[in-house]
Amino acid sequence: MQGIHVVNDSNGNPAILTIDLHHLDLVISPLVEEVLDLIRRADEETERADFRAAAHAALNRVYGDDEYEYTDAHLQERNPNYRPR
Repeated sequence: MQGIHVVNDSNGNPAILTIDLHHLDLVISPLVEEVLDLIRRADEETERADFRAAAHAALNRVYGDDEYEYTDAHLQERNPNYRPR
């Protein structure tokens, strides 16, 4: 297929897939867009998980060792509908 190249490992199994978006076959273009969207969403979830871990660690640094241990259940996401008065 035009625009897609597969590199196999030493056992002949696919190892690397490259996609040239400028020379992509129109038949598979929608499939490639779906894959790219999936990758973007996975990146967003990873970023969100990293932020939550950092927030959790920062929250725990504020309190001493003898105080209550906060978990992810205590962290809440910002309400997008909240409007200050």
